[in-house]
Amino acid sequence: MDKIPELLSPAGSFEALWAAIRGGADAVYFGGKNGNARVYAKNFSDEETVRAINILRGHNKKAYITLNTIHTDREMHDILKFAELCYVNGADAFILQDLGLSRIIQDYFPEIELHASTQAAGHNTGSCRVFEQLGFSRMVAARELDAENLRLLIKNSPVEVEIFVHGALCSSHSGRCFMSFALGNTRSANRGSCAQPCRLEYKNGYLLSLKDQCLAMHIKKIIQLAPASLKIEGRMKRPEYVYNATKIYRECLDGRRNATEREIEQLAKVFSRQGFADGYFKRNLGMHMYGVRTEKNKEDTYNFTSDFTQNAELGMTAVKKMRHVAPCEFKCPPQKIKNINMNPKLTLVFASFGQFSGVAEYLKEDEIFKRIYRIFVPLPVSGVPENFRDITGIRMPAVIFDNEKDYISRKLAQAAKAGIKYALADNIGHINIAREAGFKLFGNAGLNIANTRSLEEYKKLGFKDALLSPELKFAQMRDISKRINAGIVAYGRISVLISENCFIKNAGVCKSEQACGFCGYKGRFDITDKTGAGFPVAGDFGHRNIVYNSAPVYLADKRELYKKLGLFFISLNFTRESPGEIRKIISEYIGLREPVPPKRFTRGYK
Repeated sequence: MDKIPELLSPAGSFEALWAAIRGGADAVYFGGKNGNARVYAKNFSDEETVRAINILRGHNKKAYITLNTIHTDREMHDILKFAELCYVNGADAFILQDLGLSRIIQDYFPEIELHASTQAAGHNTGSCRVFEQLGFSRMVAARELDAENLRLLIKNSPVEVEIFVHGALCSSHSGRCFMSFALGNTRSANRGSCAQPCRLEYKNGYLLSLKDQCLAMHIKKIIQLAPASLKIEGRMKRPEYVYNATKIYRECLDGRRNATEREIEQLAKVFSRQGFADGYFKRNLGMHMYGVRTEKNKEDTYNFTSDFTQNAELGMTAVKKMRHVAPCEFKCPPQKIKNINMNPKLTLVFASFGQFSGVAEYLKEDEIFKRIYRIFVPLPVSGVPENFRDITGIRMPAVIFDNEKDYISRKLAQAAKAGIKYALADNIGHINIAREAGFKLFGNAGLNIANTRSLEEYKKLGFKDALLSPELKFAQMRDISKRINAGIVAYGRISVLISENCFIKNAGVCKSEQACGFCGYKGRFDITDKTGAGFPVAGDFGHRNIVYNSAPVYLADKRELYKKLGLFFISLNFTRESPGEIRKIISEYIGLREPVPPKRFTRGYK
């Protein structure tokens, strides 16, 4: 008989912690006052964190601590001190996104389990294998995976796999959403303070607001898939939500049964956005997955209150698991900036092979050619000019599920045969696929590199070059010790969202039944906000879309700033620019003409 997976519940407060325990959770995840992806939850002070760990141990439950944001060099000391507090008091695991922090924690606390957060964008077996190499014991799978891809992943993974079964869905693949940051430069999803722009109404409608996921009606099939753990989302939600969601999933798991209609109705009354979605799990995508929190939803919500802490500690067995470690005094290594005041070389990232072809002759000019470091075009490609083959690379599709790997590998083999040598890798799931095809690794901005140790980890994984996180300020970039060739996006629209759904098709603009990346749709489609700003949408491999910021980063007139950051290259990313516009931009960045910013632009790195 298949083993019942662990049931993992959220706690954003002590009431929610007790609600999870009384509901029947096997483990509870929660965070401190910083370093986690829900900084607007109540969270726990240091003293409360210790008490929470002891309460969970006393009830034979596991305590998982969320440290799942990206961290800068100057933040590492305080984060490590909090990790030490959790470790010595018996926490069972840390949930992490930042590879630099994970390495530091392993150096100091080698006994602790590490779980790769869904923010780490793990979505295929290759991701699991890299996380195992990095010392992780579990990977939280991307919420967009369907049942077949979950089966392949769990069957072939060398580490435990955790599945997200209930709660809020982001419009973007986790860890790849920069939309909140791009809109305000302060509220970052990757730093725990998402402003939830996907919940807003746009001129096209509520194109981004997904209903909450609910897989309670698929429990029998999920048990057969044999994941290690089932996660309920909700550190921002009420204790009543935590209790009822946990209780229903507990009863379904113990009974090895799917939820009844009445139980689904009860879950909806606890919290829903016009019902639930299971479209990712069933691979049934479309506008039926989208919904908002209506007044009727709020009226129907259970509005009872319950003191979940009343007499809760009576009869609790006091169990403390104290670990002893040498004092942790992590210091950020001093940065000796190389390449200071050197003009960084240019990396050019094109939206299509056709766009690259439109300026190929211009790029051959001596004054331009000598400044180019790399050129990237998306798959599939053919016909790269002979003199560009040594510097040209392919941009990997944003996401590659296991059942898509064979097709991508064949296309990569064709690119390698054409003489292309470099792969622009945007997440950890790209690494093994690119390596197996014989490509050299070049890190894209989606890797979210924000500190020295993360850059070192990617160096160990075989990267020779990498873009730093687009959410860093100039001073934070300067702090990073550049052990490999580092760069920034100095021009272009940042990719702010990667969607498993096709917005173009959902809006009724494209009627093709083919996957959006290959449907042949030649028109332009924007998601337009109430100010009139348009976020360009482009098809990617499969049914996915990439949404770009409404305004490009422009730094051609700020060369004296980025020249002092120790950067080896800067990246110019093109989306809809014409050949004439591309030539103008390149000439401005290499100083052949006076910089003239576009009408709308952002500095990006304030």
